[in-house]
Amino acid sequence: MARRKRVWWIVAVLAMVAVAGGAFAAKSRGGGNGKEEKGPDVPTLAAGIDDVQVVVREVGTVEPEVKVEIKSNLSGRVVELPIRAGDLVVKGQLIARIEPDVNQAQNLLSVRNQGESAAIDLEDAREDYEAKRQLFESGLISVEVNRAAETRYRQAVQASEEARAKIGLVEASGIPVGDNPRQVVNIVSPMGGVVIERPVELGETVTGSGSFNAGTVIATVADLDTMLVKVGVNEVDIGKIHLGQETRVTLDAFPRVLFAGAISRIAPAARLEEQVKVFDVEIALDELGRELRTGMTANIEIRGETRERVLAVPVESVFIRGEEEVVYVLRDTPLPKEEPAADAADGGEEAAASGPAAGDAWREDPRQQWRRWFEERKIMTGIASTTQVEVVDGLAEGDKVALADPSKPEEKSSS
Repeated sequence: MARRKRVWWIVAVLAMVAVAGGAFAAKSRGGGNGKEEKGPDVPTLAAGIDDVQVVVREVGTVEPEVKVEIKSNLSGRVVELPIRAGDLVVKGQLIARIEPDVNQAQNLLSVRNQGESAAIDLEDAREDYEAKRQLFESGLISVEVNRAAETRYRQAVQASEEARAKIGLVEASGIPVGDNPRQVVNIVSPMGGVVIERPVELGETVTGSGSFNAGTVIATVADLDTMLVKVGVNEVDIGKIHLGQETRVTLDAFPRVLFAGAISRIAPAARLEEQVKVFDVEIALDELGRELRTGMTANIEIRGETRERVLAVPVESVFIRGEEEVVYVLRDTPLPKEEPAADAADGGEEAAASGPAAGDAWREDPRQQWRRWFEERKIMTGIASTTQVEVVDGLAEGDKVALADPSKPEEKSSS
């Protein structure tokens, strides 16, 4: 029994010696301070085989394909407003009645008076010319008198035609000039549809649309039987889409309802939106559901080219360096922090030549110490989705790439 206890004691002592030896070796590898050397705190992920599909995601707005903003041609006060938002209207239906302001009412009165004066002058000139022509034919007046009467008559005809043309232009714009003592203007709908907006109220003053101003919108009428989605696509993504491309649309208000559609229009020129160039794109929906309402926020997903079973890495692991794309690959084992010491037997000159080798200048620069753990490698990429990038050349399956730039100094939180 005592002999068995002695054997166990010997085994225990040997185990303690082994543990102590391992701890000493680890301490020696750690530079003698008892701490294991730690590399940059950068997350990594292995390159793998996966399917990559080009996907463009944007946020747009549901809008009717056809809508008209109705305005008045004259400035004035709204004296009648028989419609409300949501009303169904037909072409020619009264939308509002506007009583022009004093200046424009006077202009309308002047146009009407000019027409009446021209008509009176024309009638008088015609009667005078006919009477003098009879006298001339009877030889009772001279040629000069007859010619003067004819000239006056022709001038009156021309003035009357000009006055009628002016009145016609005014009335063609929806402003009655004839039997309209108060000069009230009737505003009617130019199309059938639904009133989706009526921003003015009864009694408000509106500004007429003219050469120097856009005018006040009295109501907006739209055809809700043809709805589409309008979206501004960033210029970096415009090359990934084309006419007829299938899209998927969801609404913030109904996230579980999916609408299918296709790109029906791509603007030929970009516009600036919040300092970003975007192209206006319209998406025609295959079917209209009761969930669709004008002005709703729509989430658009446009799916493009697909590559199956290709080598892929996360988008955030690819960095642009000049005109090249690079990744940072985690080394299997870190490079030694210092060059091995020269053999004393080699002499002083050989020892002096044992400094950093070509390409190893990072050993003298503390900012380049990340190169001990990571290798900067150029790659060639293919298509990209919102999360992954296809790697055509430069990587192998299983290579671990950094998901953040290890060459940038780590931010230390202030204590």
